[in-house]
Amino acid sequence: MSRRGQEADTRAGVTLGEDEEQGEGAAPVPARPAPVRPGPTLRSRFPRRLQVLAALAALAGCAALGIDAFLVEPGWIEVVRSIEFVPSLRASAPDLLLVHLSDTHIRDLGPRERRAIRIVNAAQPDLIVITGDIVHGESDPLAVEAFLGSLRARYGKFLVWGNHDHYRKTVEGWAPGAVSRAGFVLLNNANRRVDTPAGRIDIAGIDDPVTGHDNLKTAMVGVSRRDFCILLSHSPEIVRSIGNWDIDMVLAGHTHGGQVRLPWLGAIVVPFGTRPYVEGWYDAPGDVRVHVNQGLGWSYLPVRFLCRPRLDLITLRGGLPAGTRPRASIVGRS
Repeated sequence: MSRRGQEADTRAGVTLGEDEEQGEGAAPVPARPAPVRPGPTLRSRFPRRLQVLAALAALAGCAALGIDAFLVEPGWIEVVRSIEFVPSLRASAPDLLLVHLSDTHIRDLGPRERRAIRIVNAAQPDLIVITGDIVHGESDPLAVEAFLGSLRARYGKFLVWGNHDHYRKTVEGWAPGAVSRAGFVLLNNANRRVDTPAGRIDIAGIDDPVTGHDNLKTAMVGVSRRDFCILLSHSPEIVRSIGNWDIDMVLAGHTHGGQVRLPWLGAIVVPFGTRPYVEGWYDAPGDVRVHVNQGLGWSYLPVRFLCRPRLDLITLRGGLPAGTRPRASIVGRS
């Protein structure tokens, strides 16, 4: 091949090998492509100053979330007010106010406990119930007794044990005496009848079902079918076992509402067997109303996120609006 022909082929983008130079009609070989320059990276698109500001903003956001979860929310008590219509109570009688507390996990008499005492006593309740986990860790017995003894109720104060009360063996030691001296009635697989202007209320309580100390049959002995019956249980899992017992309402705790909740997702972790009863009001089979308090304290870590400690003020109103079923309605949060 002549030099002029080789130059023409080179300008056309092909080169010839030795074999092609020796023979005619051989296929041309494509030339090596030119190197591709890399496009702009994320770092090159944004000035270094903006990168620093973005990093600082992310750190500030994480710090704010940490402050809220560890320092703000654990002591920021939420008060939820609801009304529950009770057909078996007299509509002409004054409403009854019931305070539902749970999972107090009292270590000492600190700001959170004192704030709870002020809120409860300012409401002037007729009944106070605590559904387990009174203590936590090395609780101060005097602090527990002082907290319980400072709460005031017109017709009585009642509580049941939770799993932490059993774990720490306090139920076998100082706790029963402290509870009694504080004016609380311990419903240890037992019940108590309360007479009010609106009618009789049977309050039954079972020992902790989480640790297997519950005995619903014993707790319900003597409960009248005609009376409004409230069952206290530390864990809401008991709802699956109440069967045909004449129970109108179950009050429970144990879940802490998840303690840490995420937007749109809700509680990430709750104790085994408690779903779907995580927090608030539910309808259970047999026209049983279930209320789960999300706790005043915490367990394992002193953290709460989008799940403040809660104190529930439940108004029991006699009678029933025409054409409706017994349902609670949330009427206020603070």
